[in-house]
Amino acid sequence: MAEKNKKSWFGFKKKLTKTEKKERSKAVRNTLIIFLIIIAGVGLTIGFIYMERFVKVSYRFGQEPLDLEMVNMPEWVSPELEKKIADTAEKGGVEFILNDIVAQQVGENLRTLAWLYDVQVSVGSKSIVVDAKFRKPIAMVVSHTGQYYLDSKAVVIDYVPISELTIVEIMGVASHQLSSQSVGTQWQSDDVAAALELIELLNKMDAQIQPEKPLLAEIQTIDVSNFNGRRNASQPHIVLYAKDGTEIKWGARIGQWHKNLEAKDEEKLAMLYNTFKELGTIQIRAAQKGTFLDLTRQQNLSLPIDRY
Repeated sequence: MAEKNKKSWFGFKKKLTKTEKKERSKAVRNTLIIFLIIIAGVGLTIGFIYMERFVKVSYRFGQEPLDLEMVNMPEWVSPELEKKIADTAEKGGVEFILNDIVAQQVGENLRTLAWLYDVQVSVGSKSIVVDAKFRKPIAMVVSHTGQYYLDSKAVVIDYVPISELTIVEIMGVASHQLSSQSVGTQWQSDDVAAALELIELLNKMDAQIQPEKPLLAEIQTIDVSNFNGRRNASQPHIVLYAKDGTEIKWGARIGQWHKNLEAKDEEKLAMLYNTFKELGTIQIRAAQKGTFLDLTRQQNLSLPIDRY
């Protein structure tokens, strides 16, 4: 048992100096403050604000060209997604006349697209104007029928290449449940919800402390195959994998650390982001700094929770 206590949360043994311990304790304290702010819902709009973008694209309905104007389009929208929106808007081959009937048809067409919601279509002086909200994919699941995105609310979105976003693959879920019929519906599954919660938490942490170099960009997959210990109660319930294969043992679902006597969620975040700060990466295999990170082990750190 004594030998076990010597292990660090890296995949190797490391003895810290007093100065390093002091710096790490300070980092944990700072991370805790940020964590509490995030959980309280203060200042979380950073990761969700879309920069307003006005895009005009010309389409041809019938014999006459028409401008379809989309407002408030996020910067991350790819050319492939723009084309999909355009193709959907002109579905049905209606002869274009600049009036409310055509605007209504365009609106009905676009409302079938899972990428959009709250679609509002109006008639401008020379164009049809579309104002809609976009579902932002944060995760992907691969099934036997193809690839599907999920937004933060677990709404299933059809796959279109998106290069400007960090999208993490979720593994260990019932992917066979997904098909083209699932697109636009909300996937009701606790393991999926747990993975999305963790992705959202890391997204918000990055927005607060790592906006220029987000940690989440180094995460390849989240494995929830052992969710709630369904395969092995003694093994971590949730495991993240960095792009170099580094295993990051997160453990229980957010808010349930106490059930398995694990480190608190804020301690896990502190350890994870402190590693990222110290090494400049969490891909410790590639950096030859170890093989895994174990965030589940209690560190017995003194955290001034009552002060915040």
